[in-house]
Amino acid sequence: MVENQIPTIFISHGAPTLPLEDVPARQFLKELGPKFNKVKAVLCISAHWVTSIPTVNAVKRPKTIHDFYGFPEELYQIKYPASGDPQLAEEVAELIRAAEIPCQVDGQRGLDHGAWVPLMLMYPNADIPVVQLSIQSHLDPTQHLKVGRALDDLKSEDILILGSGGAVHPLGYSGAQFGGEPSQWAEDFDEWLTDAVTRGDEHLLTNYRQLAPYPERAHPYPDHYMPLLSAFGAAGEGAEGSVIHHSWLGDLGMAAYQF
Repeated sequence: MVENQIPTIFISHGAPTLPLEDVPARQFLKELGPKFNKVKAVLCISAHWVTSIPTVNAVKRPKTIHDFYGFPEELYQIKYPASGDPQLAEEVAELIRAAEIPCQVDGQRGLDHGAWVPLMLMYPNADIPVVQLSIQSHLDPTQHLKVGRALDDLKSEDILILGSGGAVHPLGYSGAQFGGEPSQWAEDFDEWLTDAVTRGDEHLLTNYRQLAPYPERAHPYPDHYMPLLSAFGAAGEGAEGSVIHHSWLGDLGMAAYQF
């Protein structure tokens, strides 16, 4: 990381109920926000906004999207009234296009729970503007890395680039458990991922489907892995990561990394 540039961050946001649960990941996010309370805005790359090409929301007052079902009623009453930043959204789109990657601007999209769940813990006063950037339906690791690389300059503008997904996200794997101790396969993938992140190994991270242990269990549908690649890419060439949080909710890995 270049001196005077803020780092990029990847966090695991867990279930929508995270703000209501007394678990280590919740406390971590509450303590993370104050460390970055001087940023001008947050650019959140959420696993829960999937489009065909990169898309950024340019909305002055983004709505709180409750994109889940079957949870306690109180979750559906939560509003996260952070403002948007249309000017930043346009800048993000131009940076991505300058890297010869198509990018759209959406004037309607609000904040999904991949954004507002962690941000309401980090910034409970909703006093820092938030812009969202989508992941792509092709789920191509190298392309998500390239999108991140296009955003490198934002760090010198005091913009916090926040990838929000899951380090180990086995939803869709029938053998996954969400209580008790993590399974050995989940720990094996998590150990591999942490090693690849801390060494900044681009080859390993983008080829995890072939090189990681149990990728089909850790990420049956890889949407929650793609924000990690964009956050890593946004840190610039040669970036290495560090672990800033590590906990489990059964087989759900809640690790967070700083690049």
